[in-house]
Amino acid sequence: MEISAVGLAAEGPDGVIFRDVRLTAPAAGLTVLVGPAGAGRTSLLLALGGRFRTVAGTVTVAGSRRAADARAHTALARARPGLDLEPHLFVAETVAERQAVDGGRPTGTALARMYDLMRIDPPGHVLVEHLSAVEHLLFAVALAAAGRPGAVLVDDVDSGIAGADLSRAWRALRDLADTGTTVVATATAAPRGADVVVDLPGHHLYPRGGTA
Repeated sequence: MEISAVGLAAEGPDGVIFRDVRLTAPAAGLTVLVGPAGAGRTSLLLALGGRFRTVAGTVTVAGSRRAADARAHTALARARPGLDLEPHLFVAETVAERQAVDGGRPTGTALARMYDLMRIDPPGHVLVEHLSAVEHLLFAVALAAAGRPGAVLVDDVDSGIAGADLSRAWRALRDLADTGTTVVATATAAPRGADVVVDLPGHHLYPRGGTA
């Protein structure tokens, strides 16, 4: 499922958040929005999923420009601050809560497949806040992806994660994209192997391979 934006702009109380964004997140690809804090990464990520008000331009998701359709076809793994897993719930409680909200999804079978793909096995009796940073991230992605959306949106991939753990996180997102799910992520630096990198501010597009 392709996601595209043309002339996209958003404003907040302090002025322009982003402007004149033009990008195409390819179907079954890994697209990374890169920039420092305050560059508008999270707001742009939410806008691509129909979850943030824009003042100009268009977003097309699965052939539709309706925000409701964008929300229906995308799943938000996390967006910080404010939209993240509840740290004081157990892993099993987090899964049960998601299933209650989403009408029984994700099923246990679908979630197990995502755990295998993410190479994680979070114990149900462990508090979410006690997961390592990379396992916290991948658990959130697994929960989002197990519902079989067209695209998964994930914020701050490299927040608190570095070295081998960061390589592990990007590899998992690459593997998810390779299964056919479009992945759009944000980070402060681009990974190798991304299909598209959008550099904020400036919105320069880079080919597959990234800039790092």
